[in-house]
Amino acid sequence: MQAEIVLTPTESKKLIAQSILQLKEFQDALEKGIVALHPSSSTIFLYEKILGHRPKGVWVCGVLVQKGFCGSKEAQDMISARGPGIHDPAKSRQTWFFKKGALQEQTALGDILEQMTASDVYVKGSNAVDPQGHVGVLYANPAGGGGTIGKVIAAYRKKNFHLLLPIGLEKLIPVSIAEAAKKAAFKKVDKAMGMPCGLIPVPGRKIDEVDALKMLSGAQATPIAAGGLGGAEGSIVLALEGSDQEVCHALDVVGGVKGAQLPVLNLPECATCHKPHCHIAQGKKQK
Repeated sequence: MQAEIVLTPTESKKLIAQSILQLKEFQDALEKGIVALHPSSSTIFLYEKILGHRPKGVWVCGVLVQKGFCGSKEAQDMISARGPGIHDPAKSRQTWFFKKGALQEQTALGDILEQMTASDVYVKGSNAVDPQGHVGVLYANPAGGGGTIGKVIAAYRKKNFHLLLPIGLEKLIPVSIAEAAKKAAFKKVDKAMGMPCGLIPVPGRKIDEVDALKMLSGAQATPIAAGGLGGAEGSIVLALEGSDQEVCHALDVVGGVKGAQLPVLNLPECATCHKPHCHIAQGKKQK
């Protein structure tokens, strides 16, 4: 049996989250150990499924918006409140931290990573995937070391926990992640729309729409087109193939994510933003 489907970027995020939820390693870590979720437009669907409601406060950190690379107001307010050591990613308290299924109080990332073992799970939404399935994450922390994701990678290599990387095919780039990372030397950027960023290659398990549909239904999905208008910008068109049961199941799963929406994005006002490394803020100060 064959079928064709269209998924908006947000619908893809919810679909991918559903596939992560049914992974045995995720279920085991949620029941018996640690699940750490970096707040994002992908992991919010995991948070919502686990707790039955959406988070209050920070739900996304760095964001790409029309004016350029920015950060949510809630995330920037939390960072500013840290005071001394503001750029030390180990002191970040934005990560959603679950122990045996219970959400813990805000805990520094360094403390979370210290507690994690090989049976635990860290989930990080990502920013780029290449045709070979390699994944990259943007970072803008001027302190070096790859920001938050740099700390996570270092801990992953030491402890070998499960590092899951949900990413929609809207983020497919036509060059290798390695090449893109070399070009994204953000400390050398002279001008940028918003915050200049670096790109760091991330090891771990990539999960996109094709992976998710295979995991959830057994159907094989093939990307055949992308784009859209009228709210479907960035959508992916997939051809499904499999047994009648597999394709019908896939269609049921897709039907369950259609219409998925994210919370309203709250951005800081450029006129009053004090982000020292934002090129938009710098330009306003110079005028």
